[in-house]
Amino acid sequence: MSWQSYIDDQLLAAGFSYASIVGHDGTTWACSPGYSVLPEEAKSLATLLSSTSLESIAGPGFSVAGQRYAFTRGEVDDDEGGVPFIQGRCKEEGKSSQGVIVMRTTSALLVGVHDPAYANGASFGKVNTDIGRLADYFVESGF
Repeated sequence: MSWQSYIDDQLLAAGFSYASIVGHDGTTWACSPGYSVLPEEAKSLATLLSSTSLESIAGPGFSVAGQRYAFTRGEVDDDEGGVPFIQGRCKEEGKSSQGVIVMRTTSALLVGVHDPAYANGASFGKVNTDIGRLADYFVESGF
């Protein structure tokens, strides 16, 4: 399976509006059309998700693909070995229902943007479960 098929057949099919897989070094492995995580954002997110605390983004939030998000939830030191992740809500007026999740695997970041208007009825909770399963698979496969 190509990296692009993970985007098209799993993340977009699950209900994400946009999705991307990027390396910790900022290189794009695959992305949905017109959506790309900037290399400096990917490097910053990879570093953040390998830290022991998410306090640095609690107030200012974080950026993904040039869009600012308010930090809503995350985990970097799961005692049960869960994949580190952050979630956020779009800060741009009129887009506050848009949410993002970023998951850090061994060598990549899985990024999914959910917008209820374009999700074919998929809830934010459902797409988060789906990207979590994919992240677990990546970790188990060494990616």
